[in-house]
Amino acid sequence: MLKRNTIIKFILISIIAILGVLLCVCPFSVPYSTDNYNGFISAINKGVELNGGISAVYECSFADDSSEGLSDAVDKSIAKIERMLETEKFSELYVNRQGGNKVYVLASGKYANEGNSAFEYMAKAEKLSFTAEKVDDNENPEVFAGSSVIYKAYADYDYEAESYGVRIEFTKNAGEELKDLQKYANSLSNDNVYLYLGEMNSSNLLAEVAVDDLSEKSIFITSSSSGSYSTSTAEDAREVAYNLVGGSLDVEMKLLEISKISPVLGKNTNLYLSIALASIVVAVYVALVIRYRHLGLLAVLALTFYLILFSFFMMTLPFIVLNMAGVIGSVGAFLLAALGIVFIFEKIKDEYAMGKKIHLSCKGGFKRALWTVLDSHFIIIIISLFMWIFAPSIIKGFGIAMILGALLSMFTSLVVLRLFVKNYLRINSTKAKKMALYRDKTIKEVKDEEVEIIKEEVAINPVEGGSHE
Repeated sequence: MLKRNTIIKFILISIIAILGVLLCVCPFSVPYSTDNYNGFISAINKGVELNGGISAVYECSFADDSSEGLSDAVDKSIAKIERMLETEKFSELYVNRQGGNKVYVLASGKYANEGNSAFEYMAKAEKLSFTAEKVDDNENPEVFAGSSVIYKAYADYDYEAESYGVRIEFTKNAGEELKDLQKYANSLSNDNVYLYLGEMNSSNLLAEVAVDDLSEKSIFITSSSSGSYSTSTAEDAREVAYNLVGGSLDVEMKLLEISKISPVLGKNTNLYLSIALASIVVAVYVALVIRYRHLGLLAVLALTFYLILFSFFMMTLPFIVLNMAGVIGSVGAFLLAALGIVFIFEKIKDEYAMGKKIHLSCKGGFKRALWTVLDSHFIIIIISLFMWIFAPSIIKGFGIAMILGALLSMFTSLVVLRLFVKNYLRINSTKAKKMALYRDKTIKEVKDEEVEIIKEEVAINPVEGGSHE
């Protein structure tokens, strides 16, 4: 009865593993909805090397063609550009200075691959003006604040108003200017203030904002029906947000070049890598089964759960971007998990070769391998952690993959595999050949009470592995 229940349990675990693999690799349409499921692996954030991307080069200058202080102004502008582009949720983003007055932007991800026009918007900058009066009421209304109060601007959606718009976050130094604007608006008994984008005329009225909203750290604006700007769609709101941020930069941006970047190995990069990775996994699985037979099958099952968990965490952790270094790290992490299991199995074989029964050999093998597995994995984690923190961005992916892989490897080999072996012994605890366990014919099987004596003898004179029968 116990044996049958254990077999059923392994069948259920195998079915769960198969379903997990399907969730990793198979896309499908979600029933009764318009959503599509793409699989864990497809959903992992991939960098320029794997997915391609887009690059742009801008030339920065002052309106008066002065070069004094241009370097510092470019650095400040780069920080604002990064904050703006981060809202696009690119999977990989680099904003760097190129030469003395150029800015180089490299991005990958959904928007980049779809040819997002955000890079062109950034060069269409307009200055923002905050006033307490409309141009229609006063031909020359006083401007109390401008683009300098913008810390960040990005397209947003207001669920209460059910409309798209732009969220403007203010700088820390914007408070005094906005307070003066509020006071002046209150003196005129105005409930709203007015935002103009570009020249001060009625067609450039961007939005009307309640006076009280200016006391917040940010405001949400929607386009005015009387102005020429629109935020009625996500793309319209994104264009306005980019214009706002572009106008808040300390320099003028001129787009010199914009180009798409192909994946490192061409458009079939992901296909080639998938085939290579699948080949490595299958080769390891076959080697384990040939070497350890039934124990090898348990290792295959444990490693399958390792791959499912690894893919899941690679997909869900937002700071992970998979590039070529990350792929190499992922392969290294998988091999590390396999080597940890191999080390445990070799210790089990050594225990059995000394004359122990199968169940005691398995118990002793895990016990002897414990600290070696922990030590080796923690050393790798520490090295990978330093690599993640201090290495150049291009190889940080290797460190992240190795850290995640080492943590999951310890869990797989010391917890999952041990649980599988423990349950397997309920099915077979007497037929050693099925587990590829052998001992020299001259060594007799010891009884349970003799185990402690054997341990003391081995500590003094270790026994070498016996020859195969």
